[in-house]
Amino acid sequence: MKTFLQVSMVAFTAAILTVACDTKPSLQKYYVDSKENNAFISVDLPANIIELKDENVTEEVKNTLKTIKKVNFLALQIDENNQEMFDAEKEKVNEILKNPDYKQLMRIKTADGNVTVNYLGTEDAIDEMIIFGSDSKRGFALVRVLGENMNPADIMNMAQEIKLDGDSQQLKQLGGLLGSIK
Repeated sequence: MKTFLQVSMVAFTAAILTVACDTKPSLQKYYVDSKENNAFISVDLPANIIELKDENVTEEVKNTLKTIKKVNFLALQIDENNQEMFDAEKEKVNEILKNPDYKQLMRIKTADGNVTVNYLGTEDAIDEMIIFGSDSKRGFALVRVLGENMNPADIMNMAQEIKLDGDSQQLKQLGGLLGSIK
């Protein structure tokens, strides 16, 4: 019995160390690391910045809004000095999104770039939606919508009935940042 406990403890410790030392890049780590780099534009928006247009919206739309907890925005604008950085950072994001945990919902290709929409969770209970758009002339933007049990169809319907609260400090900050983009 004592040997069984010792073997079990060693196996348990090894399992914990294996999980804790997972070296796969994650989108969360990428966001944290990139926020520290002044070349990136980064904004975190709480869900309460979103306000419904009128009181006559459906209960479904109100419930959809409750599933969204936070929106993270990260962008890298291309200029004559950072083309190599842009290419390297874009490749990092693409590698992260190749993780089989991220399921692709939609992909749009254009002449200069593309947009992909990926998610974590199941099709009717999404916990994270990732929108990654890149343009070879302007740069890229990465948007994470974090929530619980989000439904993409419900979010698309809700998007037509929402607006940002103009008095919000977060919106003013976002407006200032986006205004500096040429």
